[in-house]
Amino acid sequence: MDSMALRERRLRGAGVAFFVFLLLLASCSPEKQKHDPQQEHIESMMAILAQVQKNLGRIQQKESVVERLSSGIEGKESQNVEQIGKDIASSIRFIDSTLVASKNLVRKLEEENRSSSYRVESLDRLVSELQVAINTKDSEVNILKGHVQKLNKQLSSLMATVDVLDEYIQNQEVQLYTAYYISGTFNELVDKGVLVRINPFEKLFGSEYRLAPDFNVNRFKKIDITETKDLFFDKPLKNLKIITPHTVGSYELVGGKTSSLLLIRDESAFWQKSRCLVIVVE
Repeated sequence: MDSMALRERRLRGAGVAFFVFLLLLASCSPEKQKHDPQQEHIESMMAILAQVQKNLGRIQQKESVVERLSSGIEGKESQNVEQIGKDIASSIRFIDSTLVASKNLVRKLEEENRSSSYRVESLDRLVSELQVAINTKDSEVNILKGHVQKLNKQLSSLMATVDVLDEYIQNQEVQLYTAYYISGTFNELVDKGVLVRINPFEKLFGSEYRLAPDFNVNRFKKIDITETKDLFFDKPLKNLKIITPHTVGSYELVGGKTSSLLLIRDESAFWQKSRCLVIVVE
């Protein structure tokens, strides 16, 4: 109980620091609330911070679940023990994958802020605190795994599950966070089997492009959606057209006369309708 209370105090501390930072950003003058590059940088940083804080809260909940399920397990019936073992393994998988995602997000946050010309210096200290919180949480999870591995021999199936968790998590992680994108002229995408040519009759109804009923994703570039928040194109904005369905408001296309940038504001919403992004360069 003492260790749980200590973890909760640490998490609350990180949460307080996080919300203080948000209040400081929200106190900016009305002129800076307009959508300019500086404001976009701040909003991007805030979105990443919010996601990391949410992840830490979810990890805390799952830790409580594992501790509750593993308490007094020796006296339970074999059928219940088997189900409990599955529930514990599932919770640990969730904790591990969420930790990995959080580490990637904090690393992304640090890199983007340090490299930006609109760097927020007060964010550096908060990033360091988040890194400490995540590393501490990582150590707690390893202790938790050690406790699970020491359960009664009756849980041998669970023990085997825990032993292979790392490999399983990596495979699950790849599937969970992988997306694909491709860009090119209409003819290039037709040649690659991504688009098909439409007849003049379809054009009468406003159709310009049509996706092939089946295409090979090996021709696409593979990305991690937790790490890829923007995509750069060396073409002007007016020449780009997104063909695949993606949630309105989850992204923004910005650019000038020679280059463009696809900013992904909400990766979950953006990739929800399609894990493949197709962009025609006109």
